[in-house]
Amino acid sequence: MQTALVTGSAGFIGYHVAARLLAAGWRVIGLDSFTDYYDVSLKERRQALLAQHGDFVPLRALLEEPGRLAALFAAERPALVVHLAAQAGVRFSIENPRSYVDSNLIGTFELLEAARAHPPAHMLLASTSSAYGANTEMPYAETQRADHQMSFYAATKKATESMAHSYAHLYGLPVTMFRFFTVYGPWGRPDMA
Repeated sequence: MQTALVTGSAGFIGYHVAARLLAAGWRVIGLDSFTDYYDVSLKERRQALLAQHGDFVPLRALLEEPGRLAALFAAERPALVVHLAAQAGVRFSIENPRSYVDSNLIGTFELLEAARAHPPAHMLLASTSSAYGANTEMPYAETQRADHQMSFYAATKKATESMAHSYAHLYGLPVTMFRFFTVYGPWGRPDMA
């Protein structure tokens, strides 16, 4: 049985990705820090549903904790990494920029370093449509320039894209980035309703 690491597994998208991987026969390590950006009890309920599956391994941890991901990768050697953990929200980034540096930049750096030491078969990393920033050309396309982010949140997510691209180029890490637009559905974030 192959192992997948899903960061942000108690979040909206992470919960659904982890559930699909479990249904497909994967062993899933679900890492989440349970930040209080929105109701933690919603995250705990999602994680509890995943924990009912015997192949789900819950892990409560901060991505940015030095050495935490390195030890996890060394011990578990995940074949797939789905990096969905991040400090989200445009407005919150104005008041709390440090949390975006810690989670989005340092957390992603720690993940990339762990993957460099113990490369998975593939890594999927989430970004945001906010990365398009001041771009006025519609509809958006992956090939459009995204040079002028309009929020600190967007700037950190665009930076993680560049970090992942450089690790792919320098170290051969197999990385695919996604720029999510508004995502909604069952078990969604309350601030997105």
